[in-house]
Amino acid sequence: MEFFNLKVFRYDPTKDSQPYYKTYRLPVEKGMTVLAALFKAKEDQDPSISFRYNCRAAICGSCAMRINGHATLACKVQVTHLLEKYKTDTLVVEPVGNIKLLKDLIYDMDWVVDKMKRIKPWFIPKEQPPADGKEYRQDPFDHQKIDYASDCILCNSCMSDCNALKANKDFLGPMVISKAYRFIADSRDGAKRERLEEVLKEFNLEWCVRCMECTTRCPKEVQPYENIIRTRIIAAEEGFKSPGEIHAEIFEKDIYNRGLLNEMLLPMRQEGILGAAKRAPFGLRMFFKGKVNIADFFGGHKVKRHEEVQKIMDKAKQMKDKVKIKIIPDVQTVYEDKRKSKKAKVQE
Repeated sequence: MEFFNLKVFRYDPTKDSQPYYKTYRLPVEKGMTVLAALFKAKEDQDPSISFRYNCRAAICGSCAMRINGHATLACKVQVTHLLEKYKTDTLVVEPVGNIKLLKDLIYDMDWVVDKMKRIKPWFIPKEQPPADGKEYRQDPFDHQKIDYASDCILCNSCMSDCNALKANKDFLGPMVISKAYRFIADSRDGAKRERLEEVLKEFNLEWCVRCMECTTRCPKEVQPYENIIRTRIIAAEEGFKSPGEIHAEIFEKDIYNRGLLNEMLLPMRQEGILGAAKRAPFGLRMFFKGKVNIADFFGGHKVKRHEEVQKIMDKAKQMKDKVKIKIIPDVQTVYEDKRKSKKAKVQE
């Protein structure tokens, strides 16, 4: 292939009533990145194209945009690789999603800056600096917990493709919660509970729908989704009663008492009478569809061999203090981690 089409999203609010796309035909050059292709189109064909860039080395995060529907860094991905990946001669370049558009590929950063301010993304020491004047020391194992999260360059790629953020603009989003986790899990930081209280407001940790798009799209292998889960675990360990924690406790009690979850009474037990009232219309629709077991309103039935379930749970509780489970930093990684060979293995 000698040439390819670069289809660029265009919008100038000073003169355009609606966004549109403009296509530029460019030569295929070995090693050319999408950012370089944008520069070539701007320099040779249309100087009015607007986009952000800075380092051109996948460090600053300025050139994040959607390419053929997925967020990434334009300076990191090469044209030839993408043409081969998508089996096409056209690359569609658009601004990242879930944002307020300013012009062409440039978007307003205030929305995410305001979210970031809420979690105070800076180090707040819990003790005075070491007497010898050296840096705050940290055990290698403790550092391993925040190693991946520390690599976030605030590019918004994960925010762009977050389905929960698309449905609820008030959701903090994976990048913000992941950045909060970086400090919450830092053994040297003294504002753990303050940050946990902030990310637990407005059910932020519950809004994640576990689609894992944030981790899939992250260009720096920060693992935003996994960091959300780790934050939930820390919140539970610190004694915070989030809806998820309450749900888990109810689930445990139901399994012990009858062997299965009583979903009919779950809303009232988890959210109270007002919470259950909000869900009443949905419950009525379930009733008329034949998906409601009336017996569940009166406690329901027990599963067969229920006593065996109780024995297993009793044994598990007895072993609780003897079994120590740790979630290592790279749990549930959905991509090939090229840094594994460079990282020291977690040692107890």
